[in-house]
Amino acid sequence: MKITGRHLVVTPALRQHIENRFERLARYEVKLSHLEVILGVSKLQHSAEVVCTMQRRRIQAKSSTREMYATIDQLVDRLGVQIRKHKERQADHKEPAKRSTRKIQRPALRKEEAEEEIEVIRPAQAVLTLEDAKRRLDPLPGSLVVFTSLSSGKLQILQRVDRDRVVLIDP
Repeated sequence: MKITGRHLVVTPALRQHIENRFERLARYEVKLSHLEVILGVSKLQHSAEVVCTMQRRRIQAKSSTREMYATIDQLVDRLGVQIRKHKERQADHKEPAKRSTRKIQRPALRKEEAEEEIEVIRPAQAVLTLEDAKRRLDPLPGSLVVFTSLSSGKLQILQRVDRDRVVLIDP
């Protein structure tokens, strides 16, 4: 790690702070080489820049605030973001077979299980007149009678909407 100061003397405390902050980048498990930190002061602005190489790729970050220690912290955070993005891009370019194993796979329903969920009942259709269907209709609202009309031969549905009202549905 090379630390350079422009219009600034790099003190041992400042050097120690930089080294401690850059140690945090070890959690990304990447090797940073040719690490160069450039610190500078211009009026009241403290600026820092880092240039390094990671896996033969050049990465750089810049930061500027009113205090040098805050600038270094911000610089390390920005470099961490770039490293994280680089690692995410690497993970996204894996083989499709490996990508599918990371996803949570739901158990596929067998055909028999899917059919078991919906029970199909086919009652015998009665051939009735409209008056006979009304007599068979339950007095509870929402009840149905499915029948074949004696006069037309069509399938019809009689539904009780409420106590006094009956609706004929002709599909």
